Amino acid sequence: MADPGLMAEWAAAYRVRLLAAAGALCGDRVEAEDLLQETFSEAMASLARFEGRSAPYTWLYGILRRRFLLHCRRRRRFLRWAAAAGRLPASESIAEPSMAVDAAGEAARDPRLEAVAKALRTLSVKHREILHLRYVEGRKIAEIAALVSASEGTVKSRLHHALRRVKSAIGRDENGSLVAAREKIHEL
Repeated sequence: MADPGLMAEWAAAYRVRLLAAAGALCGDRVEAEDLLQETFSEAMASLARFEGRSAPYTWLYGILRRRFLLHCRRRRRFLRWAAAAGRLPASESIAEPSMAVDAAGEAARDPRLEAVAKALRTLSVKHREILHLRYVEGRKIAEIAALVSASEGTVKSRLHHALRRVKSAIGRDENGSLVAAREKIHEL
């Protein structure tokens, strides 16, 4: 039988990190909280099968990621059905969810953050996930590869392309401050 005390301990220890990861994947705080709740529910149900071959956070992150990917597949199927049934305009996106910045208030106060947030919104979920794991969680390439079930070369490639896309959308002014490359923001 699963130990609810152990799951409560893990929830307290990893909730903030997992919520940040869910936010990076979902792009919406409410969806991220729902995803986190589903993750802990599934983890509690399968805690007896946890063998300790990985760190608790890694195991929980794997559940969170699988739940998110399942949600994306269901959403795409629903949108395809709705479009075929004529209940959704053909112009409606069936792509992956877009990234919403959790720090919207901060971005409103600092145009540099808005420029970064705008650049991040252009990335795919796979690229945002890699950036989050590398630069927010500080994970090494090998750890990221294990978490996302990809080769280290794939992780390096995704990281390179994500950074290149963000850098191309972001420029620097004469003082070295970040500015949106396509907009002339001189007030920074």
